[in-house]
Amino acid sequence: MYELIAFDLDGTLIELNIPFDEIRDRLGIKDRFILEAIMAEEDVERREEMMKVLEDYEIKSAVSAKPAFYAKELLERLDGKAVRGVVTRNSRRSVEIVAKRLGFKLDFIIGREDAPPKPSPEPLKFVLRSFDVEPSRALMVGDFLFDMLSGKQAGMKTALIITERNREMAKSFIQYADYVFVSLKELAEFLGVTE
Repeated sequence: MYELIAFDLDGTLIELNIPFDEIRDRLGIKDRFILEAIMAEEDVERREEMMKVLEDYEIKSAVSAKPAFYAKELLERLDGKAVRGVVTRNSRRSVEIVAKRLGFKLDFIIGREDAPPKPSPEPLKFVLRSFDVEPSRALMVGDFLFDMLSGKQAGMKTALIITERNREMAKSFIQYADYVFVSLKELAEFLGVTE
């Protein structure tokens, strides 16, 4: 069993419901990655306005978020067995709303305000230091390339969750995953924390 398990939020613990195309249109972003485009904005006031718009969308999505299959059960079953939490590119506030609404038991939440966002390994390194856990005793669970890269660069094992939404795209980064699962329940079985 791993001592610490870090989960991505969108597409991993909750069903992906953030309207990325709508956000790009609203902010006039042509690039694929919204957060990087905002962070590259040189006008500080404009960057702050763009970040506020993004957070507003994240909060709106958080209020209507639905848990991924077996997410709540997995988090509950890890209680007392491993430190578990969320490392996300979203705002911490949006994750706090999701966790409270859905009853997710989390030991930590690391949002983009806390450390450079994934694919940087820094948010995971911060968590590892905070809980004094060796990277080899920790697992990063996610559904996207940035989750796998962040975990690998932090020295952690990585678990890729394959869904209908990411199935095709995941073929391009599956090689960065130490483990591949088709659901959080399958991950729970692997971890030995099912009923």
